[in-house]
Amino acid sequence: MKKYIYIVAVLLTGIFSACDYNEHYFDDFENKTEPGNVATYEYTFQSGDVATIVSALRANKTAADSAMADAFNSAKVFSNALPASTLMPYLLKSKYLAGDVGSIAKITYSFDEKRDSVLTGLSTQSLVLGDTDYKLVWGEPFADAFTPSKSPANNLPAVLEARYPNAKKGDLKNITYQYSTEEPVDATVIGDSYLTEDFEGSYVAYDIINKDGWQSKDLKGTYNWQAKTYDSNFFAEVSSYKSTGENEIWLISPQVDLGQVANPYLSFDICVRNPAGDLLTVWVSKDFDGTNVAAATWTNISSKFTIPVPSASMNDFEDAGMGSLSSFAGEKVYVAFKYVGNGVTGLTTTYRVDNVNVFNAIPGIKVEKSETVYTAYEFDGSAWKASTGKVVLQPADYEAMGVTYLTTDNAPSYISTYLKSKYPYAQPDASYVVVYKTSSSNQADEYIFNNNAWTPNTFVVEKTDQFVFADVNGQKQWIFDPTFVVKTEKADYQIVVDYVKANEAVDNPAVWDTRGNAEYYYGFSAYYPNVSYRDKDRSLDPLYPLEGTSAEKEKFCNDRTIAGVQIILAATYPNATPIVNGVEQFAKVTLKIYSSHISTIGTEEWVYTMQCTGTKEWKFIQRESNTRAGYVETAE
Repeated sequence: MKKYIYIVAVLLTGIFSACDYNEHYFDDFENKTEPGNVATYEYTFQSGDVATIVSALRANKTAADSAMADAFNSAKVFSNALPASTLMPYLLKSKYLAGDVGSIAKITYSFDEKRDSVLTGLSTQSLVLGDTDYKLVWGEPFADAFTPSKSPANNLPAVLEARYPNAKKGDLKNITYQYSTEEPVDATVIGDSYLTEDFEGSYVAYDIINKDGWQSKDLKGTYNWQAKTYDSNFFAEVSSYKSTGENEIWLISPQVDLGQVANPYLSFDICVRNPAGDLLTVWVSKDFDGTNVAAATWTNISSKFTIPVPSASMNDFEDAGMGSLSSFAGEKVYVAFKYVGNGVTGLTTTYRVDNVNVFNAIPGIKVEKSETVYTAYEFDGSAWKASTGKVVLQPADYEAMGVTYLTTDNAPSYISTYLKSKYPYAQPDASYVVVYKTSSSNQADEYIFNNNAWTPNTFVVEKTDQFVFADVNGQKQWIFDPTFVVKTEKADYQIVVDYVKANEAVDNPAVWDTRGNAEYYYGFSAYYPNVSYRDKDRSLDPLYPLEGTSAEKEKFCNDRTIAGVQIILAATYPNATPIVNGVEQFAKVTLKIYSSHISTIGTEEWVYTMQCTGTKEWKFIQRESNTRAGYVETAE
């Protein structure tokens, strides 16, 4: 679990004198002759405390508080929607009754950060590229796959731009496409279609196939062709599993008019599961009356197709090929899939049929073999690009795991093992967003490497916030301490670097490093990151007292550092106000100072306490060394 400490400084002693602090915060303090019972508490929120807060909210008897009580009682964890700043005072009011104005409570609690927009954006169904997309890539004729000459890297951005003309910066898409390592060859391909059926839209699982002109006919037994779904795909399925005798089940298409079709063909996709006999055949009739199957003349065309051996997963569809219907050109015909099985004798193979197509075959191109590829793309505001830092599991990965998809329950085990193998030299705190298939969509989770293991980020972190017992408009109450805490990173130092480039460096270019990551007016460097007091750096500023005493140099650099901190706070908190809920607004900014003139410490970490005095205005109060315990310097 990550741990964020938001308020860790003691505001009553050490940082300020108790008197100064309370004069800032609390009305009528100067009139008190005795300090009273000003206490400091530290406490870790317990599961049983939820009930205390919920009861207090419900006692308010307002609709809003009742709704929040219900939400908190259900979640049992704080979040942006259930903020500790609002809810925790209810607990403190009942828990700490003896403390006087000026008391402080530091409360550690669990906080649900919630999944970010990247994870939610990739936890969606994939865009599966189709003919329209590949036509955009190839023109006419087209192959239904990318190849080395028509690579996804060079062509997917244009496909996505056409698909999503109103995309916004940060939009994410999961993509499924076909890729062939070989270029396409001349072939007979699909032209105009005269019958297409993918069983989508009008069925729910286990419906008998009997819509849009299709019909299931059970000549023997009571079984039927049924609509089934897997991985968000509907299809027609038949089986004699657990039947009590012989089954003869026909799946018959609506009538297809081939009167104007020069070169008619039939194609379909098929999946074979639990093979127990070759039980499926394909037929065509010119005289079927739409009702009486046995009375019609049927021609067996099964030899024109390849019924595959089932794959390891037994869930993958394969192309059965294209069978010529040239002997029926100019006719009106019905296409049928005939299944003959028997649960008693063990003839129970399951067949799934999908993407039935009767079409006019034309000259074109095709790839002999392609593989399915999953990827993730992101719109950067001007173009679609492969989304970096994402690990998208591929078909081969699922095959190696022995599954066709993952669930939220088993994903951590599989993915942890997968990442350990893929990244054997991962360092602590390394992280990846992993995108994987579920039974009906995709799921994206962040995995973090620590303690020699990859674990999913639960987004529940530990926080410590500070609350103060204050007199707010004459009412004594516990309130959230609004102090900003800035533990500076490179981006914070860069704020000052950029500020100098736009201001001081205009008249004196020497105070800005042309590499763009350091400046010498305030001394801030985003490269290291730190604030340099070193003569070599600061002497580039003509105002620096190069010939002065160590104390003079130190004071000059200290003043400039404070000014740099003010620049960071003004940029980071432009809307900060001096008073928040009756409490003065402070900030604590941690900086690293390099090469002090009056200390032998090479790099010393300081915490600067600043007070907001107006819009983008901050006053220095003190600084405390994190390197030298208890060492504090206050404002003059």
